[in-house]
Amino acid sequence: MDAADLARKPPLIRAARVRRPHGVHGAVRVESLGGDASRFHRGLQLTPEAARPLRGGAREPLPARLTVRSARDLGDGDLLLGFDGIDTPEAAALLRGAYLCVPAEQARPLRAGEWFVWELVGLVAVDREGVEIGRVSDVESGAAHDVLVLDTPSGERRFPMVAAFVAEVSPERGRLVLTPWEEDAGAV
Repeated sequence: MDAADLARKPPLIRAARVRRPHGVHGAVRVESLGGDASRFHRGLQLTPEAARPLRGGAREPLPARLTVRSARDLGDGDLLLGFDGIDTPEAAALLRGAYLCVPAEQARPLRAGEWFVWELVGLVAVDREGVEIGRVSDVESGAAHDVLVLDTPSGERRFPMVAAFVAEVSPERGRLVLTPWEEDAGAV
């Protein structure tokens, strides 16, 4: 990791996203954002980060830190988490849509071919001939795969993060190589 990577590395990494309250004891159903579900264990400290504000503007402030009281893998990529001090469905409902984060130094190790979003945002996307297509502005989570969002001269574009489109990812070189959509041949 070089100095540029360290400058871009956020202090917190998103580990899960709260889907909804579950049951009468304040548990929540969460979507794990990668890695083994066993990393969510009793005593784990998580920092909630609010998603977008709810309709109508303001939302109740979230606790500064949550301590996992209980964790259960549901087997479908989701988990049930209970937190100390969150004991009612109403209290759990305040967490709906929030991201649950860990300090960057506690982030899970990545396998080959995996990157954190912060490593991808800002990369220049080029085609196989090296012609610039745009710059990665976001990575959206999808049901089957993630989607790269690019800012291009012709507007915002999306590319599936699959081998058919993404030929190379090189955060250390500040770029990734994409194969444009077939209908884009010569147009990007």
